[in-house]
Amino acid sequence: MKKLSILFLLLTAFVFVGCSDDDKATLVTSFEGKLTKANSEFIAKEDLALNESGSTTFQDNNSAITFPHGYANWGTGYEYSFSQFTYTNKTDNSASNSIAAITKKGKAGSTYLTVNTDMYALPAQFTINAPQVYRIKGAWVTNSTWAYNSMTVGDNFAKPFKKGSWFKLTATGYTANDVETGSTEIYLANYQSDEDKPITDWIWFDMSELNDAIKVTFSLSSTDNNDYGMLTAAYFCMDGITLEEK
Repeated sequence: MKKLSILFLLLTAFVFVGCSDDDKATLVTSFEGKLTKANSEFIAKEDLALNESGSTTFQDNNSAITFPHGYANWGTGYEYSFSQFTYTNKTDNSASNSIAAITKKGKAGSTYLTVNTDMYALPAQFTINAPQVYRIKGAWVTNSTWAYNSMTVGDNFAKPFKKGSWFKLTATGYTANDVETGSTEIYLANYQSDEDKPITDWIWFDMSELNDAIKVTFSLSSTDNNDYGMLTAAYFCMDGITLEEK
């Protein structure tokens, strides 16, 4: 009887330790309800004057994360251009340079983030508003239509991918004083043959390796470059950013 009691205690302790991480509360960000029109996106300022630009921030519905948003009017075809983050419910990806997700929908709802991050834009870096409570766990990511098309059929800048080509997303965490806390990466395309394609589904991007990051910066890299930088369209889509209680 004594042996059975000891065995029971050991099994109980094992179950408690093994389940402790799963029992932590999580918060999943959402932007549902922020857009009133279908096939639209967050526009910080309507009717921009030519060459007018500016920046602002926005937050998710729970005010858990702050996202920077740059905007500009660079003329015909670029009357509204954004950098860093915007949220959108676009399902129409018929245009080759559409910022819509290649999936034509969000992972959990109709509204998701599109991110523009390249050497000419300000860093796409969001800030966790209550870092004493939450740490980053991960998010769902997929290709934007613009990036997908530049990899599969090419455009005025990018060349179609072939065997050996890849398109990679990197997330890097920082403290409030810009000390790096960790980095992790995921492939949005990885051609093992000429017949491969970029991803067309939402895939989970585990960012737990960023540890206690307060700020998270996203960067894109590709095998398609010239002397001035990456030629693949520097856009990707993200949804369901998940924070985990410490």
